[in-house]
Amino acid sequence: MKINVMFFGIIADKIGSETKEYNNIKNIDTLIFQIESDFPQVKKYNYQVSVNREICNENVLLKDNDEIALLPPFAGG
Repeated sequence: MKINVMFFGIIADKIGSETKEYNNIKNIDTLIFQIESDFPQVKKYNYQVSVNREICNENVLLKDNDEIALLPPFAGG
C-alpha cells in the first residue's frame, strides 16, 4: 500500500522536501510516528493532518494512494 505525503510551509522548509512516499502504513497514528521518526524536527511544530483534502482529527485507516498533507498554521496579510 502506497501513501503520498505532502509537506507545506515551515515543515517543508525544515525537512527539505515537499513530498515523501510511505509504504505499508495502516493509519494516521502510525504514519505520524514514522514521519516524526524520519524527521524529528517536525515534532516541534504544530500542524494539522488532512486525508484526501479533509482535515482529520482522529486515527483514520488509510487506503492505497491516499493523499496526506501536514499543514502548519498559515498566516496571511
